[in-house]
Amino acid sequence: MDIAIFLGYLSILFAGGAIIAKIAKKIGIPDIPLLLIFGLILSSLNVIPKNIVASSFDFIGNFGLIILLFIGSFEMEWNVMKKVLDVIVKLDILALIIVWIVSGIVFNFVFHLPILSLIGLLFGAIVSATDPATLIPIFSKMDINPEVAITLEAESVFNDPLGIVVTLISLSALGLAKAENPLLEFISLAVGGIILGLIAGKFYECIISKIKFEDYIAPFTLGLAIAFWYFAQVIFPSITGYEISGFMAVAIMGLYIGNVIVHKKEHKADMEKVSVFFDEVSIFIRILIFILLGASISMPLLEKYAVPAFICALGSILLARPIGVLIATAIPPIRPLAERIYIALEGPRGVVPATLSAMVYTEIIKHPDIVPKSVAKLMPPTELAGTILVATFMTIIVSVILEASWAKPLADILLKNKSGSGSS
Repeated sequence: MDIAIFLGYLSILFAGGAIIAKIAKKIGIPDIPLLLIFGLILSSLNVIPKNIVASSFDFIGNFGLIILLFIGSFEMEWNVMKKVLDVIVKLDILALIIVWIVSGIVFNFVFHLPILSLIGLLFGAIVSATDPATLIPIFSKMDINPEVAITLEAESVFNDPLGIVVTLISLSALGLAKAENPLLEFISLAVGGIILGLIAGKFYECIISKIKFEDYIAPFTLGLAIAFWYFAQVIFPSITGYEISGFMAVAIMGLYIGNVIVHKKEHKADMEKVSVFFDEVSIFIRILIFILLGASISMPLLEKYAVPAFICALGSILLARPIGVLIATAIPPIRPLAERIYIALEGPRGVVPATLSAMVYTEIIKHPDIVPKSVAKLMPPTELAGTILVATFMTIIVSVILEASWAKPLADILLKNKSGSGSS
């Protein structure tokens, strides 16, 4: 591609996205729906060709998730989080699995597939992760119980890498990725990612205690995070045959650095530079991901699948999420019912579902032959890719609009006697 044309596309994405995000902030709504619609408009006007969008997501998706997972966990305070750690664990394991399965069943029902078809379960896996970037600015303006706020924020941070893990398992089960024993694959991906993330954090601590990077601390931090991600995703599987979740490793690395190293006086200035850098870059990444997701969808595709996709979205938001949360949090110790209901109704989807759906879509469209014949008999590759993309798009936009709108009224009703001084 001509470099001048590529830079022209970037100018549209960044400048246009910034204007759209500013408008959203000015009128007091989340920027995600407007960025998605902006991308859809660019697509319908053919401002940015589909092949450019498709070829961009492989890099932007992976690189963007590394940035967002690191900063999300880096800013999560362990001292506050451990007060509600039992709830977070229930939400990030049991609730996520239930949301995954129930969302998949709804998708299969809507598209007339066998009720436990792996196609629906792929959609369920993609939309299982929630988005802290949507919740945090909303809670910062509310007088909400800090424990409820930190529960939702921490759940979102750590179900992002787990959402990626269950998506990889779903892809393997469908034959769209290397098939391994599901149980061993989950252990390898999730537990291996946690262990590698702790090793990465300790290694980072050892290096910066010996070398003063000063102005270069941010690029070193990013470079090391990418290096451990690469080891997990490429080097380890080539040696052992099993994968480690590089995204989980990055999240745990960020959690370690943000809760151990950041409190050491000699590293405080460096950690402030790291925080500022990742925060700023994450803004660029979010703009790119949401506009490009919108641009991935053509108007004919949206028109064809809009209604069933909308039903799938409501099923995931109003059925799968509440069922998953209420069952998971019924395990003792049990939090007050009002808190559990509020958590069940606050789980907007965002960056991870956007990235995963677009990556899956572009991969299938570019290589339809990767879809096994047994799967293609149920749903042709182009339809499989299109339905998952549009259903995910609809789930993101509907969940953000609904849950941002009712966050405060629901808190006033359900948490009115339990509010604290504010969100942490």
